[in-house]
Amino acid sequence: MMDLWMLLTMVSVGIGFLLFGGSFAAFMYGRPRSLVWGLALGALVLCTIIPVTLAVFLGTSAG
Repeated sequence: MMDLWMLLTMVSVGIGFLLFGGSFAAFMYGRPRSLVWGLALGALVLCTIIPVTLAVFLGTSAG
């Protein structure tokens, strides 16, 4: 069954993939490097740090 935390993880990763695509598009269209790196950093946080943090804390506190 899907609960709030799983849904939050899925949404976070989905938005992260959109940011990765936006970062690539910004790079290809010659946008400023700060925009490219900002989108890539946001994607990194949403695709890795948030899901891993949720998994670790919810995995260790499950009863």
